Amino acid sequence: MALVTLADAKAQLNIADGDTSNDAELQGYIDAATAAVETQLGQVVDPRTVIDQLDFPQSVTSFLLRSVPVLSLTSLVSLDGSQSWTTTAPAMYVDGAAGCVTVLSGPPVKGSVLATYQAGLTSVPPNYRLAALIIVQHLWETQRGTLGTVMGGGDDSGYTAGRGFAIPRRAIELLGPQLPGVA
Repeated sequence: MALVTLADAKAQLNIADGDTSNDAELQGYIDAATAAVETQLGQVVDPRTVIDQLDFPQSVTSFLLRSVPVLSLTSLVSLDGSQSWTTTAPAMYVDGAAGCVTVLSGPPVKGSVLATYQAGLTSVPPNYRLAALIIVQHLWETQRGTLGTVMGGGDDSGYTAGRGFAIPRRAIELLGPQLPGVA
């Protein structure tokens, strides 16, 4: 399920469904808004396949995947293709929220491996969707010069310390506090 569809964006911007003259540009804004929401949240929202190359100089029975939440671990194969691991229960357990994979049976993981998995949310909370639509609208209006914002004014699209101009404050508030981590 996409965070925001082209039809959602057109409805937010009051563009007729039949008007396809700006579809490519709007899709670019949707993609940028999705990336901004995911960066702000520190997690994948729009479900997709992710491939991580992980390097383990020592044998490990537990490791972290880079993108969360993890929906399912599809495969775990050594980079040279000489070894693969069973990724389903009871051989492995995946803590989807944390992205932690634990080997419960079978050989430990060692060397350079490719982990292929599905990451994202199974359903998008309404506040995430609305935040993405607000970002799309903001990018659309600033591109067309229709916003008329004075920086530092009382309007909610002004600059927020520590943030850029691309994400309006109201969208940031809808997304909630940023998760702790390395910036």
